[in-house]
Amino acid sequence: MKNVMTMTVDNAKTNEAAINIIVKELSGIYENDKHFHIRCMTHIINLVVKIGLKHEVYHVKSIQDAVKYIRASPQRIKTFKQAMKDAAVESQRFLCGETPTRWNSTFELLRSAYDVKDAFLEYSHQDFEMIKKMIEFLEKFKKKTEKVSCSTKPIFHTYTQEILDIEQHLRKHETNPDFLFMVPNMKDKYDKYWGDYDTISDYVFFATLLDPQCKSKFMKVVFTQMLKAKNKDNKMSIDEIESKARAKVIDIECKLDKFFKTYLERSNMTSSSQQETPKEVVNFDDENKFFGSYMTSGSFPSTSSESQLQRYLNEDTIGFDK
Repeated sequence: MKNVMTMTVDNAKTNEAAINIIVKELSGIYENDKHFHIRCMTHIINLVVKIGLKHEVYHVKSIQDAVKYIRASPQRIKTFKQAMKDAAVESQRFLCGETPTRWNSTFELLRSAYDVKDAFLEYSHQDFEMIKKMIEFLEKFKKKTEKVSCSTKPIFHTYTQEILDIEQHLRKHETNPDFLFMVPNMKDKYDKYWGDYDTISDYVFFATLLDPQCKSKFMKVVFTQMLKAKNKDNKMSIDEIESKARAKVIDIECKLDKFFKTYLERSNMTSSSQQETPKEVVNFDDENKFFGSYMTSGSFPSTSSESQLQRYLNEDTIGFDK
């Protein structure tokens, strides 16, 4: 088996067994398949939010029950729509249903209920104040899910940015009395997958290094923040944290350099095996035959893998320093 780029599978034991068989067939795999498996970011976000929503909140539960009751009967739906008219509710949205396995359906239910809150005559202002806070809290996770699910442009290089933004969001609400019942559990689940940089695939960090807006400077910020988040008991000093972060950046740079050299070696082998293949002639504009000849000749300056990569990493970041 050759030239496998990616495989996407759902979370099932049988798939894990199948992947293990495939890995054995792949030669020269990076780090002996240590980083072969990259967990889906949306799946982890789903796990983090679901663990938080397991704890029942009175205000949220009462709205969930009310929506379920209304949607269970065509007559009740008709009655509630009339209540919306009587209350002069202008929202075009109606109450959304809820799917137990999808946390975002809970978010949509709460948001749709809040939009028509004036039609709920039996609920107090306090009930919907808590609903509003919950919507604002969950909005972050919904936006992250939508962003990393994008299929029209590359987003893998933003992975570390999104991870740290979620951690900051959880930390912000960790001491908020309204969320003490759910955030600690969410933080524990977050830490299980993203709390330690050693549990995150090197490929994630490679992508960040190759982002011209980030590179090594941003990676140092990422590792420093991760170490600070782990340093709850203050066992490490600021200097120790800074030193460890720098060491990790150097480690990732060295691994990327090794990975890049492997890529170039394989690329050169492929090129040499295809030397006898006739080149396709590109029909350039007749007004510039010199440039057309240059482009078809393949006579481009080459550099060593080390200098090429290192030169890139040493260049200023785009939109960061300037």
